Formats: sequence, structure tokens, C-alpha cells
Amino acid sequence: MNKPLRLLLVGFVLAFAGACATPQTGGMPSGNPGALVEQLETELTRARSNQVDVLAPGLFNDAQSAFMKAKQGLDKGAKLTDIQGYIAQGNASLKKAEEIAQVSRTILGETNKARDNALKVGADRLGEPYMKVEKQYLKLTKAIENDNLSYAQKNAAEVQTAFRDVEIMAIKKSAIGDARKMMADADKAKVQKTAPTAYKDALQALNEADAYIGQNPYEADIISQKAAHAEFMARRMMSLDESGKKFQKMTPEASALYVEGLLARLEKTMNSGDLRDKRIDAQLSVMTGTVEAMGQKNRSLETDNLNYQSQIANLEQQLTGLQGYSREQEAAKRKLAAEREFNEKFNKVQRFFRRDEAEVYKQGGQLVIRMRGIKFPVGQATLTPENYTLLSKVQQAIETFGQPTVTIEGHTDSTGSAQTNQELSQKRAEAVKTYLVANKTLPSNRIRATGYGPSRPLAPETTPEGRAMNRRIDVLITPSQTP
Repeated sequence: MNKPLRLLLVGFVLAFAGACATPQTGGMPSGNPGALVEQLETELTRARSNQVDVLAPGLFNDAQSAFMKAKQGLDKGAKLTDIQGYIAQGNASLKKAEEIAQVSRTILGETNKARDNALKVGADRLGEPYMKVEKQYLKLTKAIENDNLSYAQKNAAEVQTAFRDVEIMAIKKSAIGDARKMMADADKAKVQKTAPTAYKDALQALNEADAYIGQNPYEADIISQKAAHAEFMARRMMSLDESGKKFQKMTPEASALYVEGLLARLEKTMNSGDLRDKRIDAQLSVMTGTVEAMGQKNRSLETDNLNYQSQIANLEQQLTGLQGYSREQEAAKRKLAAEREFNEKFNKVQRFFRRDEAEVYKQGGQLVIRMRGIKFPVGQATLTPENYTLLSKVQQAIETFGQPTVTIEGHTDSTGSAQTNQELSQKRAEAVKTYLVANKTLPSNRIRATGYGPSRPLAPETTPEGRAMNRRIDVLITPSQTP
């Protein structure tokens, strides 16, 4: 420590050498005893907020003890002089505590910063690891109270490092605590034996995150990314372990049939045809080609859309260049703007749905979502959970148009009586409306449900396929400004 600072601290200590002895009360405080007790309590609260309770713990405890005696005396109706004496002792102890706290702040400046940093990230929630360091810290401040400056100076750096360690420990717990728990659960389940490769990958991701935090504890964004990757790899490990155990119980043929079924579901969704007579790699090759073709088609649609938007922009420019618009010209401008907006939203909504889920098309100024994938139990109008994914996409489509009006149309095939089918189609349309209103898609007065029974078929009723096509729910969205 340099000489000027040493002289300053010696001056502090000499000035307050009596800090550890019984404080002198000085003159008795005068005034209402209840107000005096309340004032001392306020001063103690303020001092605690300034960390005087840890920077000068002995003297602060003396002040706290005197306050408690004064408060108990007030509650029990003790003599006024006794209460005033306790108040005087408390004030004297608190004054000296604040003076010693200033000395502690000077000597332990960097250590105090390390302690504050640890508390900011919740290190005190670690329990025993933090309390161990806190006890070491209190030894420093008590040593300063006892005029043992050399002990505080000698051990301050060690305590500073310890606070830094628990700070990093708290950051790690917050960032990778979940990943650590998953790895611990994996160890208990002996996943290392059943899924060794996945276990190794997950452990490596966790160790990399752990090491990075240790070296870069304040790089919050990168820590978040590495922690998320560690959790992902841990979940992957558990998923592969579960799949591996499942395959262990299967015969080779059963495993092959299981994989074939998964691929068949993809083939159906992508409309790739029945490829089960080909090897797995050949099936994947066909599906990859289908996906690439769909991507090219989407890019082509986007190009067409951009060209269309460019044409509209050119028309708008031409309109802008004209002077003295007539009412018809102004209406044409609004119509073009509405049509452009409608087409943008139509293209957006089309991308929400797979082919097997819904068909989206324009009908006049309306957008129609023909839900192919919605399923009801035979003869019933109850929505089952398997429909929720499709319905959530319908919600998203409706919300794309802000506050439109919506018509839900229920349709059936001609099997059974016309009246029964009419009632069933109405109930199914109302079930969809109830779902949309309950999920706050639109207010009830903006959605209408209508059942048409078998009166509006899309295909002949002579085949099962035709009847299946006729059983449907159509959602008609009318924007507030129709093109």
C-alpha cells in the first residue's frame, strides 16, 4: 500500500480507536420516545442498504441490539431514561459503524466489487458455496474493525478471487443448469452404454459451454447460444437412446417396416407416389428431388408475384402522374392498392398449409381455405386434438387479414338422410366457429357458421374418393377492404 493511503487509514483508525469498546452514549436524546425508536430503525435500514451491516458487522450488531432493547422497553412501558439510554447507545454504535465502513470500502474496494458482481448474478442462491466465501469476507471486515489492517490487506485478494469463482458458478448454473441435469439423468440411466456416440456428443457440447463461460463470463449472447446447443444435444441424446432401445426390441424386418412407414408418410405428404419397392436411399433421392422441384416452383411464384407487384407499381406511378383525378380514377387507385395487398396476403397464407391439409384459392374478393385434413368422428361434430395444428394455421391465416369477416361452411356427402346431414354440417361448422372464438381469433359477431349438408358437392357421389372430397369444411375470409 502506498504511504499516503497508509497514513489516511491510520488516521481513520486512530480517530475511531474506540470502535470496539462499549460506545459512549454522550448526551441523552430528547423527544417522543416512540419517534426516537422509529428514527433509529430508519437509520438502521438506510445503513443496511449501504452495506454497513457487512462492512462493520460488529458495530452494526451493537446498534441493532440497542435498538431492539429500546423497542422492547417502549413496548413494555420501561422508564424514559432507560429507553433514551438505549437510543443513545444505538446512535453512537451506528455512527462509528458508518465510519469504519468507510475504511472498509477504501481497503476492500476491488473485493467489494467482486462481491457485488457475484450477488448481481444470484450467487447467494448457491447456498453453501457462497456462504463459505461470505464468511471469509466477514473475517476481513471484522479484522478492520479490530484495527488488524494487515490481515485484511493480506487476504483481500484471495477473497476477491473466491467471489469471482462463485460468480462464474452462478452464471454456469443459470446458463447450463438444465443441460447438466439432463446429463446427470443420463448417467443414472446409463445412457453412455446404450447410446455412446450421442452421449459423447452431448457431453462435448456441455463441456465446451462450461469452458467458454469460465473464460468469457460476460459474453451473454454467445453463452446463450452455447447453452442452447448443449441442451439440444442432451435432448438429442435422450431421443436417440429411446429410439435405440425401441429398435433393440424389434426384429430386423420390424425395424425396416417402421422406417418404411415413416418414409411413406413423407411420400404421401409430398405426393411422391408409392416408393416402397425401392431402397431407402433411392426413396430419399426421389423425395429430395420433389422438394427441390417444389422449391423451384415457389421461387417461380415469388418471381411472378414480384413482376405483378412491379406492374401494379407502374400503374400507380401512371395514376400519380395524372392531374385532377376523377372519382372513377381514385376508385381505381384504391382498387389496385387493395388488390395488391390481397394478393400479398393470399401468397403468404398459401405457404401456411401442406397439400394434404388445405387448398387455398381466391373466389372473387374472398380467400377460401378448403380444409381437406380436418377429421371428425363418423356422424359426430366433435373436434379432436389431431385437428388443432390445422386449426391453428387457419387462425394464423385469418389474423393475416386483421379484422375480416369469416364464414365457416360445413359440407357432407349424401349418405343418410338430407335432414341429418344438414344438421351435422351445421354442428361441425359451429364447432369450428366455437374453437376460433374461444382462441380469440375474432369476436363471435364477425364469424358466421352455415351448414349446407350434401347440397354443394365437389365430386360425384359414386366413388369413396368423391364422397370423401365432399365431406369438408370451407373457411371464407372477406377482408375489411375487398379488392
